[in-house]
Amino acid sequence: MKSKSILMLFFLSGMIISGCIGNSTKQVPVVHVNMTLVEKDGYVEVENYKLTQEMVNYLSRPRTTQAESFPAITARTMIVKGKNSSIGPWETLPYKGNGAYSFNIGFKEDKYPVLNDTVHISIMIVDIKGGQIGYFVQNMIWK
Repeated sequence: MKSKSILMLFFLSGMIISGCIGNSTKQVPVVHVNMTLVEKDGYVEVENYKLTQEMVNYLSRPRTTQAESFPAITARTMIVKGKNSSIGPWETLPYKGNGAYSFNIGFKEDKYPVLNDTVHISIMIVDIKGGQIGYFVQNMIWK
């Protein structure tokens, strides 16, 4: 009986490990953001930006991250037209004032955009108290 339990444990461990290894090579879509932020009269404006569709390794995908401190940039995706309509997790990174920022925004697990889906991107900049001091929205058609 004990040997059957040990054998079952090894079998289950192998299945769990192989599942993790299989997912680690999987590629998932993200929206890559490059933007320059400029503070003007207490409000943060996007001076220029580029949003691109990219694929990243499953283990490197953005996950829900919360601000460790403020001020911060927080962003998310939302698939608004398509069969996988969903709201992605908020991603947060530190805001350090004027300058260029580059980061990825992910999607809800297993709710990825497909060809011709409309993806809505929302990016907020918040001050030290968590109040909004800048906002940027853009739609893109997934290709």
